[in-house]
Amino acid sequence: MGRLYSALRCLVLGLGALLLAACASGPAPISPETPEASERSSNVPTPAVPSTKPETPAVSPVDRLLEQAKTLRQEGDLPASFARLERALRIAPQRAEVYLELALSHVAAGSPERASASAERGLLYCNGSTCRELRRFIDS
Repeated sequence: MGRLYSALRCLVLGLGALLLAACASGPAPISPETPEASERSSNVPTPAVPSTKPETPAVSPVDRLLEQAKTLRQEGDLPASFARLERALRIAPQRAEVYLELALSHVAAGSPERASASAERGLLYCNGSTCRELRRFIDS
């Protein structure tokens, strides 16, 4: 009986090891000829191809406010134009373009002395053509 028990025990252990080895290897691969393989390949999403279009550069908040102020000034809505310019000055107090638009808005409002004062302040931060445009308000 002892030998039979021993042989049976070896057989059970061997079968257990075989089962464990089969589970560890994973599922069997599917050949491309089977219908399951073609179904799987058709359901697999294709990766998205990145767009090759160049991105437009982002417009800064100050530039956006300057454009709005200019449009509002040209439309005659000076209070709204000044409100945009005040906001632009809080964001970027060293941008000469803001002082230039402020001077233009003061001229449109009939305040040449305020336009001159804005232009003088803008001269502290200007360069190139912006300086020439700001000087026009001081010289006149």
